[in-house]
Amino acid sequence: MKKKLVFLCAIVSVIVLALFALSACDASSIDYDTELLQNGDFEDTSDTDDGFVFTGWSVGDEWNDDTSDYQRVNAASNDPESVGTQYLSLSNSKAGYAWLYQEVRVERREIYVISVDIKVSGTVTAGSNDTYKGAYVTFLENVDYIFSEVTRSAGDNGSNGWETHTFYVRPLNTDYLTIALCLGKEGETSTGTAYFDNVSMMKTESAPEGATVTDFKKATVARYNSDAAGIAFVTVLSIATAALFVGAFVALRKLYAKEDVFVNFDGTSASVGGVPAYAAKGKKGAKAASVPVLKNCFFVAAMIMIGAFLVRLILLLTTRGFGGETLLDLDLARYLAEHGVGNVYADAANGTLSNGNIATMSPGAMYILALVGLIGGSLDNAGLSVLLRMVGVLADMATVAMIYFYARKYAGDKIATVAAALYALIPAAFIMSGMSGGFESVLIALLVGAMIALTAKNYIAVYAISAFAAVLDLRALALAPIMLVYMGYMYYRDDENLRAFGKNRAIIVFGLVGSFVLAWLLTLPVALPHLKDSAFYGFEMIANQMLNNTVFVDNAFGFYGMVGLNQRGFNRAASILNFIFILVLEVYICSLYFKRRNRQELLLLGSYALAMIATFTLKIDYTYLFLSVALGLIYAAVAGEKRVFMVTGGYSLLSAICLGMLVKNSGFAAAAATGYIVDFERTGADFIIFGVLTVLLSLYYSYVVYTVTYSGKIVDIKPLSRPLGKAIGSSVKSFFATFKKDAD
Repeated sequence: MKKKLVFLCAIVSVIVLALFALSACDASSIDYDTELLQNGDFEDTSDTDDGFVFTGWSVGDEWNDDTSDYQRVNAASNDPESVGTQYLSLSNSKAGYAWLYQEVRVERREIYVISVDIKVSGTVTAGSNDTYKGAYVTFLENVDYIFSEVTRSAGDNGSNGWETHTFYVRPLNTDYLTIALCLGKEGETSTGTAYFDNVSMMKTESAPEGATVTDFKKATVARYNSDAAGIAFVTVLSIATAALFVGAFVALRKLYAKEDVFVNFDGTSASVGGVPAYAAKGKKGAKAASVPVLKNCFFVAAMIMIGAFLVRLILLLTTRGFGGETLLDLDLARYLAEHGVGNVYADAANGTLSNGNIATMSPGAMYILALVGLIGGSLDNAGLSVLLRMVGVLADMATVAMIYFYARKYAGDKIATVAAALYALIPAAFIMSGMSGGFESVLIALLVGAMIALTAKNYIAVYAISAFAAVLDLRALALAPIMLVYMGYMYYRDDENLRAFGKNRAIIVFGLVGSFVLAWLLTLPVALPHLKDSAFYGFEMIANQMLNNTVFVDNAFGFYGMVGLNQRGFNRAASILNFIFILVLEVYICSLYFKRRNRQELLLLGSYALAMIATFTLKIDYTYLFLSVALGLIYAAVAGEKRVFMVTGGYSLLSAICLGMLVKNSGFAAAAATGYIVDFERTGADFIIFGVLTVLLSLYYSYVVYTVTYSGKIVDIKPLSRPLGKAIGSSVKSFFATFKKDAD
């Protein structure tokens, strides 16, 4: 078996490394001589409550409204306008500095040519500083680079004072350049008026002979929001996650020290199946006693669910979700409510409907959005956003209930209460449901329900729930091999006569067929107008969730993020090898079940499969890693496995940090955020470090899962009979005593 394990690990390692190597063969994602700036001629504007904005451009955050101004100016008859009829005016009536900026994605060590028309009215003069800056171009990643500075009018130069400036830059250590059109600078303020027009930025194969190419090095990530609210958000999430798991761990240790730990509040005991040997301390066979309402299991579950709801309600009422990402979903919900779901994919393909999320959105997600649009169509964006995120909140409440009742069955009320309450309060869980607006919480609830049904041998429920889950999110199929292998084994075990075809075997066989039929029926609302073209149109739209995803990793901690491939595209060969890797991984995971054939370990294997896919495969995003937490937490609760509990806590912490950093960087902590997700810098130190930690934790999880499933090694959560203060003091003394002993 050890040779087999080594062989499988070698195959997995080779495939992963091969995928990484193939990334170097990926074609460039930015074409040469293609305009990268939007609205560089300043012809497009949008009206706002405060006036107007130039489409594609943003105003500097520290703009001084009292002294600085920007306007759209109509071109004069003698202006040499080659495109459009208006241009940008920046003015400082007193000493100040002002700028407009636009973010552009670039490729490192490629050459970019930037050209801009600049005109100054009269002379730009110094402000309140000894030195000053006139009209110029810079990049916010490092404003020490000044390009094409103009301080006085060109006069009658035959172009009405306009001058065209061209320069070349080569970014060395940044994936984005934020071009800024400026008048004055912080610490070098100025007074005057400048005009800009026909701004262009393109990638070029080479600079003309004699032209200077500036090697640009970033000093900061200009795209990242860095306000106090965002920083506090990340800090609180991280500390809260760590504190919750430490507190839950201490609570479990204190509970295990009690003789009646596995005795329910009504006097009955939990089943000993799937839990450690010391579970036998419970009063097995005892009859249910009359207990106060406060100790009734349904009341306890309801209180935990209400607690989960109240925590998420805070986010529902104080945020608008993930800014522009959520607004896109709201617009789509209204569109679906009005036009139906039948032609939504076709409308997106032919340009009738413009929404970048549709290409990777499943039919199930469309149904939920359509329902939200129908129910809340009359609400404003704030109200509809609450309704949209309420879907995930309700799903979280269902997950909390399933964790409680399943853990109660095998470990008793007390352990179940700790486990369910912990999941209810995990920051990553309530960010995913109460803030992001995605449907991952619904997927988690369906996966937990399907796996619990599997351990209960309720095959009809497994098939039905799995069909709904697959239509909602293709990632549900990650657990399908485990389910099918287990049910195949149960088919074999059902009767010594393999030719016999009893009730259970009929359910397993026809249930599988029925699940495909159910999934096909569930896709009919989007597929019905297109059945003449393809009988499996709905399945094709489900598959597009992955097929249309063309990046290694989308802002997720993991192997490919660790090696600097965030938001990078890949070729077809890499996609094929990734599929082979997943097949090998699933075969290996399924093989782990057959050593001990413990049904509770199916939960562990399900969690492990999701974690490994989140860490080592392509096409993953920031939501993947947390999908493994619920199943891992359930197993840790019923088996009392210390290491699985620690890994679950680690994944929860990493998920909270990832989500928190995205919220901070994107400015979503603000109540009225309207921007979009700001991608991590692919070589950012924080992103790489957390990627390394995720990989190491997943490798450790591999070791833990192997020792549990193959050798049956369970590292128990040890009872804590002493007072907590004394236990901590003893641990500290023991820690320092170890170093003292080594010194001696």
